[in-house]
Amino acid sequence: MNYSEFDTIDFVKDDFFCRWVQNPDKHTNEFWQDFLQENPEKKAMIMEAKSMIKTLASIQNTSIDEDASVAKIWQGVESEMEVSETPNNWGRYLWQLAASVTLLIGLGWWMNYQKESDKIFDIPQLSARNTSIAFIEKENTSDQPMSVMMADGSEIVLAKNAKIRYPKVFEADKREVFLVGEAFFEVTKNPKRPFLIYTKKLITKVLGTSFTIKANPETEEERVVVKTGRVSVVSQLESNTIEKGVHFSEANGIVVTPNQEAIYSSSTAKLMKKIVTTPTILTTTLQKQEFIYKNASLAKVFTDLEKAYGIKIIYDENLFEECTINGNLSDETMFDKLNSIAKITGIDYQVVDAQIIVSGKGCE
Repeated sequence: MNYSEFDTIDFVKDDFFCRWVQNPDKHTNEFWQDFLQENPEKKAMIMEAKSMIKTLASIQNTSIDEDASVAKIWQGVESEMEVSETPNNWGRYLWQLAASVTLLIGLGWWMNYQKESDKIFDIPQLSARNTSIAFIEKENTSDQPMSVMMADGSEIVLAKNAKIRYPKVFEADKREVFLVGEAFFEVTKNPKRPFLIYTKKLITKVLGTSFTIKANPETEEERVVVKTGRVSVVSQLESNTIEKGVHFSEANGIVVTPNQEAIYSSSTAKLMKKIVTTPTILTTTLQKQEFIYKNASLAKVFTDLEKAYGIKIIYDENLFEECTINGNLSDETMFDKLNSIAKITGIDYQVVDAQIIVSGKGCE
C-alpha cells in the first residue's frame, strides 16, 4: 500500500490506519511512526484524518438518517479540533474540514458497513491478516447464481446471499479466499500456489478441482462437496498448526474425493466424511456406461461401480465368489443398484467413512 500518495479521505477509509487510531498496538505504532519520519509532510494530513475518525467513532452508534444532522457532526469536528495536540496547525485546514462535513455522513455509513461486514466475516485467519492488504469483496444479492472470475482463471459461483473476500493480488505461494454462505468453486490447477478457502468452521485446500462449500452462517453445519479432483479439509478447531493461514497440515484433516463430502457440526465439534446422498457417474468415465449383466460375478459388478462412482467397496472376494448377477441396472442410482444387488444375492451393506462395507453369508 503506497500511503505516500494518500490524501486525508484515503487515510480515513483505510482499515489499517483506522486500527491504529482506534486500537493502537506495538505493530501499528511502529509502522506509523516510521511512516511519519519518512514522510513528515503528511503529518498535518494524518492529524486531520485522525480527527475525522474519532468524530465518526463518536457518532457511529447514532442513527445517521434520523438523528445525526450536519450541525451535530460539525460540532464534533470542532470539539476534536479543540483537544488536538497541535491546535495551531489546524487553522489552515479549516476549509477542508468544512467541505468534508457532508462527506463525513457518507463515511459514517461506510464505516458502519465495514463494521457489520467484519462481523459477518467471522473468520480467524481474516482478522489476523495485515489490514494494509487491499481486498476485493463480492456479494450475491440476486436470486440467480453469480459468477466471479479470479485473476488466476479460477471461477467462483456464489449462491444467493453468499459473500467472498480475497486479496486484489494473490500472494506468490498461495491463493486465499474467505467465504460466507454457499459457493461452487472451479479452481485452476497450480501445485505451486495452492488454493485455500477459509470459512468460519473449516479450511479447505485444493490444487485444482471443482467442489461446493456450504457455509451458511445460520446453520450449525458446514459442508464441502467434491465434484472432481480432491481436496483437503480441516476444521478451524484442529488448525493449531496453521500460522496466519500459511501452513496447512493434512494430518489434522481429511481428504475428500468425488461423490464424497466433508461435514462439520458445531454441536459435536467433529469433522466427518460421508458419501453424498445421490452419487453421480464421474466425468472421467463414460457417461453412457451400461450396467447390463448376464451371469456376471459380484466382483465384476463391484469393480464397475467403483470405477463409475469413485467409491471404494470393501468385501470378502472368497466369501462371495459364487455370487452372480443377471439384470439391467443402468437406469438406477448407485444406491438403487446396491439395493437390487442385495435382493438378488442376499448381501448386506452399510456406509462407513465414505466407503461401502459388504457383509453376508455368501452364495451357494
